[in-house]
Amino acid sequence: MEKNDKSALVFGGGGMFGAYQAGVWSVLQDKLEFDLLAGASIGAVNAWAAAANCPGGAWIDEWLRPEMSSLLQWRWPRHPLGGCIQRDAFERSIQDLHARLKPVKPCAVAITDVLRRRARAVLTPDVEWHHLAASCALPGIFPLYRVDGRLTMDGGLLGSVPLWAAVEQGATTIVAVNLLPSGGPWWLRSARQALLSFAHPGAPPPAAVKLLWIEPAQPLGTARDALVWTKSNAERWIDLGRRDAERALQTF
Repeated sequence: MEKNDKSALVFGGGGMFGAYQAGVWSVLQDKLEFDLLAGASIGAVNAWAAAANCPGGAWIDEWLRPEMSSLLQWRWPRHPLGGCIQRDAFERSIQDLHARLKPVKPCAVAITDVLRRRARAVLTPDVEWHHLAASCALPGIFPLYRVDGRLTMDGGLLGSVPLWAAVEQGATTIVAVNLLPSGGPWWLRSARQALLSFAHPGAPPPAAVKLLWIEPAQPLGTARDALVWTKSNAERWIDLGRRDAERALQTF
């Protein structure tokens, strides 16, 4: 990278597929220096850990903890905005992460304003635990949150990889980790397409921005796999993330 470059690592959303990003981070941490971390949905959680310079091995261990199996506890939604995931275990995990890991580099968390239909990024030191939770709030599945009085949902709903969040902070080189290269399951693609017809997604990066994509060389799994943690899946995705990151670096 040139002297005046500002580099960013951007993680996209994808539920439990996020274990793949832990594998990617374990490779990139010792190979590249980043000035900014950014993410949407589970990518925001992984970006938070990376911004805190959490060792790749330690972050992989987090993804392999047996407690991950009870992180997403399902229920019948009590109201339309409540989601099918119980708040308690999910919020405790996010609060613990936010308290334990303190970013040493800027971290941008992408969220979507529901009524304004507009994506925006919250930058450290203003990121609180509820911003991380709100970035994961997929309508109908995760509960939505109010942030600064605004109803807020998944930061990756208008585009799973928030490149715009890095561009807003002046990034000239971006490494983007996309968990859903095909756009995700049909219902997510359909919802995103419908929203984009009247919403305000972030602007795409200028042509001058150097961009490296890291994407799974093979499908990670089904929509159910993205919502239900199993250790065998997490281990497979972590290993694939490592291999894909090593391969991508050869072209960078």
